[in-house]
Formats: sequence, C-alpha cells, structure tokens
Amino acid sequence: MCPSSFNTGRIVANHGFEVRIVWLCCKSVLILHINKQVEKRFLPPSCMDLKPLTYNGRDEGIEITLRTELRPGDDVNNIKSAIHALFPEAEIGEFETETFPTTKYRSIECKHLSFEVFLEQIRKQAILDTAMDAMGTRLDEQTTTFRISRLAAFAGKVSFSHGDTPLGGCFDIELNGMGLGDWIEACTWHSGRQSVPRQLHDESSMEPSGDVSTWHQ
Repeated sequence: MCPSSFNTGRIVANHGFEVRIVWLCCKSVLILHINKQVEKRFLPPSCMDLKPLTYNGRDEGIEITLRTELRPGDDVNNIKSAIHALFPEAEIGEFETETFPTTKYRSIECKHLSFEVFLEQIRKQAILDTAMDAMGTRLDEQTTTFRISRLAAFAGKVSFSHGDTPLGGCFDIELNGMGLGDWIEACTWHSGRQSVPRQLHDESSMEPSGDVSTWHQ
C-alpha cells in the first residue's frame, strides 16, 4: 500500500485499484466518500493527477438555505429564474401578482438545497480560493453566511457580494453542519494548493470588506 496525503484527503492504492478517500472530521463525526476506479495503474504522488471529488452539501450533511427579499418593482419570475440557475431543484412558492405601484415587501426562503451546480460554476469561473474566503469569512463553528449577486445568478454566474447591496439585490446563503470549515476547504480544493497551500483564515484570506489581503516582507 502506497499512501499519499494532502490537506483535505488521501489517495490509497491496493491491488491495482485506486480508491479515493476524503474525510471531514469534527469530534466523533466521520464523513467518508469513496470513488473507486478499476484497473488503473497507481502512479507515484509526483505523477498523479489529483482530481477534485464531487460535493453537493446535501450528501455531506450540510444544510443549505437561500433567502432573499422581493422589493417593490422586482420581477418575481426573474428572481425565480436566478435561483433556479444555480439551484435548479429549489422549491419556490407561488406569489400573487401585485398591481403596480406597490409598497409591499415579500420574502423567499428555499431550504434543503443542493450545492452541486453552485460548486461546478465556481470551479468553471476559477474562483475557488475567492469562494473559500467568502464562504468562510463569517464562519462561526457550524454556521456561516454569505451573499451573492442576483443579477449574476440570473446569468448563471456566481459573484460574491460584500458591503453595500449591488444593483439587482442579493441572495443570502446560509450553510450549517458539523465539520463545516473542513467541508468548505474540501469542496473548493484545487491542485494549485499542492504548491501554494491555502486554508480558511490564513494570511492570504480576503478582508471582511472583500478587499484582498496584503503583506510586506
């Protein structure tokens, strides 16, 4: 057996089988994901192509909730489309058509969401480190919250929002679950962290305002 370890997981080879094991630990909780690939020759760590595992939050015990407020003038159908662009399985209740002008504020809350499409998108946009920082800025043990732009979501993109509310409003995302910090690091992992390690709240993390961190030697 030839183990090779890194921050968020380990690859183990045994009798020509490649078994990928990533565990997230918090106290007595152990979440184990196994992806087995048959009949592939085990390569030395320096030659291995470490590919990220697929996460969706739901299967790893992470509760994901989206909230947003409908303001006067907001198009309900556009808001629904923006939600479904990143969370296609979200269940959204029906709203009565309001006569313009209206001063009524309404809210949308979607629970038990899957993060699969969201995570696929931040990987496509190559913003995994930014996503880790944004999701971890307000991390408090088992809970964190962050905001994303509704206009960007409508276009199928992820844009994290800090400070003032951008044009078009925001979705407030809440994550809750044991081992949440480890999960955030794991689901945003990329091969570049082998040469430039990153983790939550390190010296390279963005500031709470969304500004990049700087340091001087």
